[in-house]
Amino acid sequence: MIPAGKNKLIGSMFAFYHKRLLKKHFYSIRISGLENLENLHKNSPLILYANHSNWWDGFIAYYLTNRYLKKDDYLMMDIEQMKKYSFFKYVGVFSVNRKVPADALSSVNYAAELLKDSEKCLWIFPQGDMVPQDRRPLKFFSGINKIAEKTGSVNIVPVCLRYEFLMEQRPEVFISIGNPELFTGRSDRDLTEQLRSTLELQLDKLRDDVTGGNTESFRTIFHGKDSRNKTFD
Repeated sequence: MIPAGKNKLIGSMFAFYHKRLLKKHFYSIRISGLENLENLHKNSPLILYANHSNWWDGFIAYYLTNRYLKKDDYLMMDIEQMKKYSFFKYVGVFSVNRKVPADALSSVNYAAELLKDSEKCLWIFPQGDMVPQDRRPLKFFSGINKIAEKTGSVNIVPVCLRYEFLMEQRPEVFISIGNPELFTGRSDRDLTEQLRSTLELQLDKLRDDVTGGNTESFRTIFHGKDSRNKTFD
């Protein structure tokens, strides 16, 4: 596996590039459910798991935790993508190779070791591959369950990401943060299926809210460049 190797200098350079990139490509980032993060168990680390529909997901995850929530975040990435973008290791990304069980176990152990520090948080995209945001049913790998069992006590929070062109030239990102669950050890429940079902229901609600125009509960946390028509106006 390729471990993370955070570097402050490279991280600062990436943060500058990252902000310019988001500003160029998105009109806004809007979020609901931030209050759910106030209900976390304070002495336990955090796993954020999200759907994976396009290349921007990791950038949005980075913005939310590193630049907005100011958390010490890490992200698990497929080994083939990590080989292409190995510089991501300097901002907290590490690899997982699900095709080789021994390598996958190394990544699980590595993630659990990171989460021994209760101040850290970990992003996981349990679908593994990028799929269209409205494809159902979701397919989940069991990595979260295995990491949680090795960690012992961890907050697990579902995060839904949706990208829409509405009334602006550039797309808007809608983020929905769900209710946290405190996992405290080995469980007889099928945790993977429970998390999959929870995220699927939350994704469907997010889709219905956005496409139905019910966005009053969303707070804008990032504003990109104005659309061309606003410049003309």
